[in-house]
Amino acid sequence: MFYCVLFCFVELQPTFTAEPPDPFTVLEGNNITLEWSYDLGGGSFRRIELREITSSPTILILEVDAKGQIAFLDNDYTGRLQVNVTATQSSIKILGAKRTDSKDYTFDIFQLGSPTTTSRVTILVQCKYKSRSV
Repeated sequence: MFYCVLFCFVELQPTFTAEPPDPFTVLEGNNITLEWSYDLGGGSFRRIELREITSSPTILILEVDAKGQIAFLDNDYTGRLQVNVTATQSSIKILGAKRTDSKDYTFDIFQLGSPTTTSRVTILVQCKYKSRSV
């Protein structure tokens, strides 16, 4: 009697389990807090990037390495970003929203042996008006 046993190894694709609302609307001067949760299928990330994609070419704003350390930060965001990255979630806070922050962004997770997993968000910064008495 001959038995055949078949083992299948399925490579799990990283998936987002929670993403920021799109569009993300904020009043000028307030903080922008973007949060993602993800399942990396038992693996780990090689790097995470936040890019501004409104212009061409895209602009790298932030790169976080596999240890969760900031490897790159665009000068325009120095002193304006608070970053917390773990194996299951990321939080990026942009302090003091400016009208120039109204753009399209991507949050990308890079893993060895897997395609890039991307989340897209549009930030809309609403103007802060002061009413004047007449």
